[in-house]
Amino acid sequence: MCLSCKILFTDVPTVPSMASNDEEIRRIIHATFSNSETSSLPHDELIRIWTLDMQWMDPAMASQIIDSLCQTGWLHNYQGKLTPNPNIVPIQPLFGWRPIIRSLISPPVLDSYPVDRTMADVSEGDSMPQIEVVSNQKYPPDWAEASIKPMIAWISEQSGLSGKEVVRRAQRKRRALGPVTLWMALSLVAREQGLNMSKIAELIGDPN
Repeated sequence: MCLSCKILFTDVPTVPSMASNDEEIRRIIHATFSNSETSSLPHDELIRIWTLDMQWMDPAMASQIIDSLCQTGWLHNYQGKLTPNPNIVPIQPLFGWRPIIRSLISPPVLDSYPVDRTMADVSEGDSMPQIEVVSNQKYPPDWAEASIKPMIAWISEQSGLSGKEVVRRAQRKRRALGPVTLWMALSLVAREQGLNMSKIAELIGDPN
C-alpha cells in the first residue's frame, strides 16, 4: 500500500525516519546556535528563543524537546548552559523554514546513529568549488554599515524596545536566516514592529 493510502486509511501515525529526524535536529541546531558549535545558551534562554522569538512551539514542548536532545547526546548541558554536540554538522535551513515538531520529540540517540559528516570529511583534493566574490571599488562591501546605529536608535524610539532588545532580536533573525547583514536583520525587526519602512530605507541610504 502506498504511503498516502496508509495515512488516509489507517489510524497508525506515520513515524518519521531516523534520517529525517536527524536532519531536522541539525537544522534547528544551526538556526539556534548560528552554526557555532562552541556557543552556549542558558536553558531558559533557549526556551524563549524557540517560543517567543521564533514562535515555533509552546514552552512546555520546548522544554520537553531540550530534555530529549540532552538525553540523546545532541545537546550538552553544563552548569545550566546548553551547547550542541561538537560532532554534529549543522544543516542551514531554507528561508522560512519551521521545524517539524514530531521529528524533535523523540530524537535518535546520537551514539547509535553517527551524524553524517560527509561535508566535513571531504579531502582537500575533492573540496567544494570556491565562489569568487567580486568586490565593488565604489564603496565598502557593506555600504550600509554606517546606518546600523541610527537604525537601532530609531527602532528603539519608535517601538518602545530597548536598544539592547532591538539588537538581540536582530541577532536572532540572523541566526535563523543565515548569512544576512545586521542592517537587513534590523529592517526585519522594524517591519515586525509595524514601523514606517520608508524611514528605514532613508536611514539605510543609497550606495550611489
